[in-house]
Amino acid sequence: IGLLHPVHGSVLIDKVPLQDLDMLRWRRSIGYVPQETVLLHDSIFNNVSLADPEIGEVDVVSALQAAEAWAFTEKLPEGIHSNVGERGGKLSGGQRQRIGIARALYKDANVIILDEATSALDNLTEQAIIDAIGGLSKSLTIIMIAHRLTTLKTCSRVIRLLHGSVASDGPPQLVLGS
Repeated sequence: IGLLHPVHGSVLIDKVPLQDLDMLRWRRSIGYVPQETVLLHDSIFNNVSLADPEIGEVDVVSALQAAEAWAFTEKLPEGIHSNVGERGGKLSGGQRQRIGIARALYKDANVIILDEATSALDNLTEQAIIDAIGGLSKSLTIIMIAHRLTTLKTCSRVIRLLHGSVASDGPPQLVLGS
């Protein structure tokens, strides 16, 4: 699934008009990471898989690796079966966000939407998340919504909105300045 392209008043997804798509299939191909990832008082495994019985440990580990969350997960006493505490309180903000990214990836999403996913993080953690996302951009379409300009510097294209309209569109160096 590719980017959305407006053509003659309609939206195309991989050259197919939006109204002709199997909407359930299309929605399943989208992963979403909100500004604040909400984790359940449960294991990392269940927080990534959302207890989907069709998802196995191999799938969850693969998603954790892609989200750069495996390094800290494998060091936990119970690994992916470690409990994250209420609302993920046993993890740092960056670790919670990486679990959120893994959750978006486990279902083989083709499009990942990151909605202010790094806004509450310190600069070092933000960079680690951006590095994780950068590795994914070769195989996925990633849409990042951000107010922090540093988050957008690694994007291939930036669309700047002002009062609900496109103010500028192009490579980050052009839109954001050097």
